[in-house]
Amino acid sequence: MTVMCYNVLCDKYATRQMYGYCPSWALEWDYRKKAILAEIRHYTADIISLQEVETDQFFKFFLPELKRDGYDGIFSPKSRAKTMSESERKYVDGCAIFFRTSKFTLIKEHLVEFNQLAMANSEGSDDMLNRVMPKDNIGLAALLKTKEAAWENCYAQEPMGFDQPVDLLF
Repeated sequence: MTVMCYNVLCDKYATRQMYGYCPSWALEWDYRKKAILAEIRHYTADIISLQEVETDQFFKFFLPELKRDGYDGIFSPKSRAKTMSESERKYVDGCAIFFRTSKFTLIKEHLVEFNQLAMANSEGSDDMLNRVMPKDNIGLAALLKTKEAAWENCYAQEPMGFDQPVDLLF
């Protein structure tokens, strides 16, 4: 199986201040989204992990486009989205995982909130809390069940078993 990881660069981070060497037109989402989708399609990965995807971009662009190519996907915004209004929440970025529905079935998904883990496991370490708390970083995990089609074009004489679950964390 093939796995692709890609940082989409959330629209609010694609600024002239951060990327002064880049022409303004190349930072525009309408231009970048076509190039990003072309790159994703070029690699035809079985599993795609995307970072810095805005909530609205996931539901209105990536999910519909990749469904046409035989994928399904899951998404979670960063933790701060819980404290925002619905109109603000659509601009919060997060993580997405897409998988080929011909090869995998989603069994379970899990959100990892690193600031919550740090608070629960810091054991009094102020350095750890100060480093992790302001970042609002998350991870998204998916447990996928392989289908028989996942073993097509496999080099092994006999597959290990097409029911083998695949656990991913991005």
